[in-house]
Amino acid sequence: MTDLTDESLLKTLCNGEIKSLGILYERYKGILHNYFLRVTGDQEASNDLLMATFERIYKYRHSYESRKKVRPWIFQIASNLIKDHYKKSKRWVSINTSHYKEETMNTEVSMDRVARHKKLHKALHQLKPSQRNIISMYYLLEMSYQDISISENISVNNARIKICRSLKKLKEILKDSDL
Repeated sequence: MTDLTDESLLKTLCNGEIKSLGILYERYKGILHNYFLRVTGDQEASNDLLMATFERIYKYRHSYESRKKVRPWIFQIASNLIKDHYKKSKRWVSINTSHYKEETMNTEVSMDRVARHKKLHKALHQLKPSQRNIISMYYLLEMSYQDISISENISVNNARIKICRSLKKLKEILKDSDL
């Protein structure tokens, strides 16, 4: 059953095969958790959002249109949960970077690389969550403009514009750092 495509798994889930949800969870838990962690900067919130994502996948499994890809549908659910998270909190969360593990220093990793890595993460967390979200989708999750447009419920051109604007803002933040 683990050889099935995401689309096949969701179809079997719609037919009552609960094990399919477990397989989807195993496939997506790491990437979704990292996605939530990068956008929220909060380990506990990331765990909660991960569980909420799979609750909604199960709850709304019948609303999935079989002619579409599953991955953008899942990330649309995840993106909506992040938006709901920030609406509920009614504030931008100050980012706690303590969840980032220090890279162990060895002969391959220089101090310069670690410092640049920290500066980049600090700059990313100066962006609004919606900007971090769209950059994470495009660069970290390697989603296409088309998939992002589906996840965010926007046009493909609007997805390109949002990515461009978010990168421009990031570039402004990084301008004075030595990256």
